[in-house]
Order: sequence, then structure tokens, then C-alpha cells
Amino acid sequence: MIVPVFEKLLEEVGDSGRYQQLLYWLFVVPINFLIPWVALVPIFMTSTPDHWCHVPGRPQDISLDEWKALTIPREDKEGGEAFSSCRQYNVTASQALGLLGGTTPAAADLNETFGVVGCQSGWDYDHTYYDSTLSTQQDWVCGHASLGANWLSAAVAGNVVGTFVLNSLSDLIGRRPVLMMTVTIYAVFGLVRLYVTYAALMITTFLASVSFPPMLELTLIIILEQVSPGWRARITSTSFLLWTAGMCLLPLLAWAARDWQLLGLITTLPFFVMIIFCWFLPESPRWLLSRGRVDQCSRLMTNIAARNGKKVPDSMEEKLQGIATAHESEKNYGALQLFKYPVVRVRTLLLTLCYTCNNLFYYGLAYNMSNLSGNEFLNFFLLGIVELPSNLLGWWGSQTLGRRWTAAGASMLAALGALVTVFLTAESGWDPLYILLLSKFFITISFMVVYVQCAEVFPTTHRSSGTGLASLISSCFGITAPYIAFSVVVGAWVPYIILFLIAVVGFLCASLLPETLNTDLPQTLLDANAFLLSEKYWSYKGRRWCLSATKPKKGDSVQGYVNTGVSDLNTEKC
Repeated sequence: MIVPVFEKLLEEVGDSGRYQQLLYWLFVVPINFLIPWVALVPIFMTSTPDHWCHVPGRPQDISLDEWKALTIPREDKEGGEAFSSCRQYNVTASQALGLLGGTTPAAADLNETFGVVGCQSGWDYDHTYYDSTLSTQQDWVCGHASLGANWLSAAVAGNVVGTFVLNSLSDLIGRRPVLMMTVTIYAVFGLVRLYVTYAALMITTFLASVSFPPMLELTLIIILEQVSPGWRARITSTSFLLWTAGMCLLPLLAWAARDWQLLGLITTLPFFVMIIFCWFLPESPRWLLSRGRVDQCSRLMTNIAARNGKKVPDSMEEKLQGIATAHESEKNYGALQLFKYPVVRVRTLLLTLCYTCNNLFYYGLAYNMSNLSGNEFLNFFLLGIVELPSNLLGWWGSQTLGRRWTAAGASMLAALGALVTVFLTAESGWDPLYILLLSKFFITISFMVVYVQCAEVFPTTHRSSGTGLASLISSCFGITAPYIAFSVVVGAWVPYIILFLIAVVGFLCASLLPETLNTDLPQTLLDANAFLLSEKYWSYKGRRWCLSATKPKKGDSVQGYVNTGVSDLNTEKC
């Protein structure tokens, strides 16, 4: 029987014991609960409440509505006619007060008498939900509204740069130091950005956002490289559940804080505690082995065995040295090396396309729902809570039906939901919101499974840089997600056609990936290039059997595998 040496050693010291449970509760749970605050809190920080031109001089005995009727013109808005947000009558306080002696003139008469101009003395804001936001503090409204968009764009640019630099760096210097770096970066610059002016606001927001994708991905990678195959989907799905929980708590925090700086403090200070936690996070033994650090890997494996109450395997250090020696033949030059071998190259492209399609559909749908009427805190909560059952179903599907068809099937169902929405009209009696929530339900499943596939298809030597490459490219394309919603100016059906096409591409790419349920992780690029080559497109495997294209003689070692001579049949369960 052909058994991966490292997988067998990890199984012997314990790949699902107390050690792995400690890593899960101390790192996966808190970081994945907090991480949505990094990505989503800017939405509430830059929330723009109802606003109108400030016309000074209103007496205390005059109600706000009476004063606005004298100084602010009305215009058509979504939901009916309302006071203008960016224009006022060209009237002074004394002229407005002079109109109070008799009947208030009609709007047409006021317009004809005084004319309409832009806001002359700043703006007043509705304080029903917020005392202060970044937009109200900086007056990022009307002609300056693009400054708020620039701030959000700076955050997206930070995501792109962080993914490119930090994920690749983690394959070179280690998962642990880079994770510590990302947590520290967000804690420091996330705090500093609350107390700086415009130019520094852009810079500090960019730097704080550098941490987002790597922090999320590296936490998962470190844990997934130390657990049994059966735990991979469980950990990934529960990390998504924790993301959902943190996301659903965020609108409650924003509602309670009422101030963008206080909200920033609440969502940033916990990361200073996480810096302390990260000091105790062990490095990934797979990464140590991939870099030839056999002594450190051996000590860590001994510690894992002790924590799990297992006996240290015989000749463990010699076996680790043999694996490291086999891996030294090829140096690591980062993500571009994934395009060296044909099978790895194709699968890298497929995973990147899957990641990008899921990202575009998920955020394109979210932006398209951003104009929903009603309480924004409740709307945000409802859009988040729908992910809870989808993550549970994604966990079950990836473990029962397999990664491949769960991801592909969920993408196709999301596509069908978008397509059905094209044909819904006001006369149909169906609210498109419910269909779109179903689409979000299914695309969340697909997104979750893609994370598992990245961890299982990319080899250990390039797992972080490969995932980072997929995340980087998806982030670059993700900048266009708001324009999916903006395409409604062409026609109400256009955004849904775009989403449908995106999800269909995601389905095709997901269906072309290999089924990795219960397989052992490839360690090197050569392992990945020979990984699961015997699969046919029209196949289904709810259970996985270990396969190998070669049968070394007893005692031989090939790319980290050893032949125990127990059986010549490659039909042993992983």
C-alpha cells in the first residue's frame, strides 16, 4: 500500500486530537469572528444619512419642517417627492422670516422669486440613527460624495496589495510571522485612521486594509495543514459560520455606537488582544518541512504527540529528513511557479476563475441590494443571517456529495436564481428580493467550498501564494462589482443577466476541478502535477480512495510517499 509519509506521521502523532482543538478554539474561532469587522465596518463608518442644506437663522419657535419648507426645494426621489439634499432657495434668513407673516408661498413661487442654488453654508444631517459618521464629519456629500468612494477604494487597493505581498511572503518566511504582522498592521493603522485628516485618512485606511485577505486565509491555512482530511471542510465551514456571526453582530454595534470613531474603537481594540494570542501560535509543520527545517518540525511533531497523548513514531526525524531531502530538488519562487507544470497551471487558472466568479457574484449581489428601503441595520442583518443555513448546507454537501459537485451545483442554482429575477415584474406578484436571497444562499455555499479546494489542490510549498494569487485576481476584478449594480441604468434586468453569466462560468470551472474529498494534501509542485489525474468528468465520488499512478518497490520513497508493501492494490481508504 502506498502511503504519504508525512500524512502517516501526522496521523500517528494525532491529526484530530486535543492539539488541533486548542488551535481551533484559540485562533480559528476569535479571528474568524472578528475578521468581518475589518472588511465591512467601513460601510457603516461612511454611511450617509438624509441631509439638506444648512440655512442659518432658524428661530427656536420655528419647527425644522417649517424652516425647510421655506428654504429647501422639493424634488422627485425614489419613493416619492422629498426635500432636496444638495440645493436650497437663494434666500437669506431675514427673507425667509419675512414670509412667516402670511401664508407660506407655494414652491413654484419660491423658486421663481428667489431661484435655486447649491448649499451655501454646509449641510444639516438626520441624526435618527447616527450622531456622527465619517461622511457627515467630513461633509462627503453632494459634490464631495466621491471622496467617500475614494476612501473605500483605498481600502480595496489595500486588499489587493496585501494579498499579493503578504500571502507570497508567508510561503517564504512562514505562516506564523506573517499572520502576526497582519494582525498588528490592522490594530495599529485601524486605530490611527480614526484620528487623522483627509490625506492621512487615505493612507492609513490603505495600510489597515492590507491585512484583510491574508489574515483570513493564513489562519485557515495554518490549521488546515495540521488536521485530518475529515476536519478540513468542518473547520472551513465553521469559520464561515463564525464570519456570519461576526457580520450579524456588526449592525448591532453600529446602531449602539452611533458614532463612527466609537465604532472604530470597538472593532479595532480586540485585535490588540489577538497580537498576544498570536505569540503562542505554532508554525505549520508542513511549512517547516517544505523549507527543510527538520529539527523544528520534529520538535513540533513531538509536541503535537504529547498534547494528543500519542507516542512519538519510531525514526520520525529520519523520515522527515528523507521527505525534506526529496523536496530540496526544487526551490520556491512564489506564485508564478504554479504555471511551470501543465496540470498545476490549468488547475490554478480554474481555481482563480472560481474564486473570481464567486467574489463578483457575491459582492455584485450585495451592492445591488444596497438600495433597499427600510432600516439599514436590519437590512444588513437579514442579508447576513441568510448565510448561516447556507454554510451548514455547504459543510454537509462538501462532506457528503464532495467538493466538486457541491461547488458546481451551488453556482448553477445561484445562476438560475439570477435568471428567474430577470422575468419578475411588479405585475408578477413576486418580490425579487426573495429570489435574490436564494441566489446569495447558494453562492455562499460555492464560495465556502472554493476555500476548501484552494487548501487541497495547491501544494504545501505554494498553498498560501496560490490562494493569494486567486484572491488577488478576484480582488482586482471585484473593483468592478459596484458597476454591476450601476448597470441598472441600462435596464432593470441587466444586472441579473450579468450575474447569471458570471455564475455559469463559475459552474463550468468548478466542475472541471478534481474531487478532493478525503484526499491527502500534495506537498510539492511535482506531487500536485500528478494529483488525481485518473478522474473522468462525468464521475461522482462521495467517498475517496487513495490513487497513485506508480507503484514503487517496498521501502522506496517517491516525492514524500513510501511503499509499505502491504498491498499492491490502490484501494485503501484515505
